[in-house]
Amino acid sequence: MSKARSVVDANGVRYELIELLGRGGQGAVYAVRGGRLAVKLVAGRSQRDRERMRNQLTHVRRLPVGELSLAKPLEMLRPPHTGYVMELLTGMVPIRTLLAPPKGETTGVEWYLRTGGLHRRLLVLARAAHTLAQLHGKGLAYSDPSPANIFISEDPAFAEVWFIDTDNLRYESSPGTFAGVYTPGYGAPELVQGKSGVTTLTDVHAFAVIAFQVLALAHPFIGDFVNEGEPELEEQAFAGMIPWVDDASDDRNRATFGVPRGWVLSTRLSDAFERTFGAGRVTPSERPGAAEWAERLFAAADATIPCPGCRGAFYFNQPRCTWCDAERPTFATAVFHLWDPNQGPAGGVLTKPQRGEARPVIVGHGAVTSTTSFIVTRRLAFDVQGPGADEPVVEASLSRDRVSLRSLDGRTYPLFSASGDRQTEVSDRQQTVRLVLGQASWRLHLGEMGRLHRLLSFELRPGRES
Repeated sequence: MSKARSVVDANGVRYELIELLGRGGQGAVYAVRGGRLAVKLVAGRSQRDRERMRNQLTHVRRLPVGELSLAKPLEMLRPPHTGYVMELLTGMVPIRTLLAPPKGETTGVEWYLRTGGLHRRLLVLARAAHTLAQLHGKGLAYSDPSPANIFISEDPAFAEVWFIDTDNLRYESSPGTFAGVYTPGYGAPELVQGKSGVTTLTDVHAFAVIAFQVLALAHPFIGDFVNEGEPELEEQAFAGMIPWVDDASDDRNRATFGVPRGWVLSTRLSDAFERTFGAGRVTPSERPGAAEWAERLFAAADATIPCPGCRGAFYFNQPRCTWCDAERPTFATAVFHLWDPNQGPAGGVLTKPQRGEARPVIVGHGAVTSTTSFIVTRRLAFDVQGPGADEPVVEASLSRDRVSLRSLDGRTYPLFSASGDRQTEVSDRQQTVRLVLGQASWRLHLGEMGRLHRLLSFELRPGRES
C-alpha cells in the first residue's frame, strides 16, 4: 500500500493496514500493524452486503472447525467498510510465492532450491490437503482455495500451513445457491460452466491446480496451445473444454515449459493429477479426494533424500540428483509393513495377493542417509492423522553400513533381526545395528507383538558412487 489506511471494527477498535497479502474476486486481505491479525475488505458496501457478511460470519463461528489450521473471523468492520478482522500467524506468506521465480531471478533451479526445494513443497502441499480433508470430513467445503488464501511459513526451513479467508466456509451447496465463488484459473469446470455449486470436489480441483503449479511451475491447463492462441482459448481451458498439459490421450496442449515432471512427481502423484485433470475434468467424481491427496503427497515427501552436493531433495529411486546431476549417495530405505499376530503360528507381515504371489503390504516408507536422519512421526508409526501427527517417535541415522536408532517418545520398542534369531530394543539410549546390502536386515516393531501394528524394516541401498 502506498499510503497507510485504517479501519474500525464493530467494537470501535482501529486497525492500521500495512501490507496487501492477497486479492481475489471477493476482496482483499491486509496485514495489520502490531499484531497477529489481518483484515479482509470485501467488495460491496451496501447495507445488504454488510448484512450478508454478518450472517455468514455468525454461521462460520458456529461451525465445528476450532482445531483446524484456519484463520477464524473475529469481528465485523464498521461502515463505510465491509469486511472483518481475522487471526493470522506471524511469519506467514501466501503460497503463491512458490508458483514462479520473482522477476530478475537468474535461474529457476537456484530459486526452487532456495525456497525449500522438492521436499518442502511436497510437505506444504500435504499439510494443506490434510486440512482440506479434515474440513471435508465435517461435510464442509472451503469454497475458494487459491494461491492467495493458503499461507505458508515465510522461512523455507519450515512448512507450516494456514488457511485464511474462511468467510466462504459452508456445507456443500447445490446449483444456484452459491455457484459463483472461485478464483479465475482455479475454479472447477462445473463451477465455471455454472453447472454446480461449491463442493468438496470443486475444492480438490482448485487444490490440485495449486499443487501442480507449486511442483511443476506451470498451470495444468495453460499449455503451448492455449498460451499461444486467442484469449478465448484460456476461457475454454478453464471451462474444461481443452485437455490438460499432460493429458494421457491428447497431446495438443502440451507445455514446453515448467519443471520436468519426472523430477518432481512420483508415479502416484502423476496418477492423481491425471485422474483430476483427465477423467475428472469431465466427471468430478473421478477426482481423488483431499485425504488421498494428503496421503500421496506425504508418501512422496517421505520418498525423497537430500543431495550431498546441492542439498536439493530428489526421489531416492533416481540414480542421480535431478537438480545438479550428482551421483546418488548410499542410503537405507525405511519401509513400513503391518505385523499381524494371526499371520501364521507365530505372527508375520501382512501380505496380499499380487500377480499370483503373496507380497507384503507396504503402508509407508522413508529413507535415511549419512547426512540426514529420518524421523519416524506418529503419522508413520501409528497412522495418526489429526493433532499430534508430526510428533517424533523414533530417530534413525546412518553411518556407512550401520543404522543407529533412538526412541524420542519415552517408549521402548523391540528390534529383531530379519531371521528372528537376534533381538534387542530401542530406547532413549542409541542402539546401533549393522545392515546388509540389499537385504531387510532388521525389523523395528512399533506396537505390542500380540496386536496388529506397524513394523519398520531397514535395507541398505548402494550409492551410484559405490
